[in-house]
Amino acid sequence: MTGATGILAWLAPRAVPGVEVVLPDGYRRALPGPRIATAAVAGDVATTADPDLARVFDLDRIGERGADARAEADARLTWAAARHDVPALATAIAERPALAQPGCADAHEMLVRAIVGQQISVVAATQQLVLLAALGDPLPEALAGDGVERCFPTMAQVAQGADVLRGPAAKTATVRRAAEAVAEGAIDVGPATDLEAMRARLLELKGIGPWTVGYLSLRLGDPDVLLLGDVAVRKGARRLGIGDRVADLAAFAADCAGHRSALMLRCWAAAA
Repeated sequence: MTGATGILAWLAPRAVPGVEVVLPDGYRRALPGPRIATAAVAGDVATTADPDLARVFDLDRIGERGADARAEADARLTWAAARHDVPALATAIAERPALAQPGCADAHEMLVRAIVGQQISVVAATQQLVLLAALGDPLPEALAGDGVERCFPTMAQVAQGADVLRGPAAKTATVRRAAEAVAEGAIDVGPATDLEAMRARLLELKGIGPWTVGYLSLRLGDPDVLLLGDVAVRKGARRLGIGDRVADLAAFAADCAGHRSALMLRCWAAAA
């Protein structure tokens, strides 16, 4: 996952039909307003006038400050690789520098996606999200078309209609519980959120654990997330030579503090 093409590859299997469309040369989706947001991709570069899609493609870290942030993460991981004798990681960084960190266009939607995606495959999660998406408001005729027909439901709509989900009743209850908390203003979830406070409040809700809040934090731009229990993370760590035991990965990650999201992206890339 280098630049825009990596983000498109990440989005494609997760796209919810009717709400968003991923194409080889861009991305198009409905957002609250309602409005249609678009991003064009040429080569490995994305361009968009929409600030929400800029976060999706990690464009808010592009430019002098962004280049420095990504280079700093690469430098730290390379140093840790040398210290722990993990040459495969150093090679991966040299071959594919400055990995983009996938963001999100709608933080409320991302919270729902994170809960729905707990302990199931991407395909299964997307199928469940399609059921939820049907609860969203249809777009005005002037905006609808080309595969984008409706907005993802609001948190109030999710809370009211969560029973459309299939699978464990406990997960449905968690989706409803979280949606109600956000809809009522009990938990603040957004791009400018105090992530530490958000995580603490979400963890108080039954059914939400460290993986969910960690994944949400990652998609909201947190540079220091590492999901130690994630199967793909551990698989990638093994392939890179770090080792797939939680203790091994945690010990290595301690030397990457401040940049553990970059380490997790490297592990995911290796696993893929």
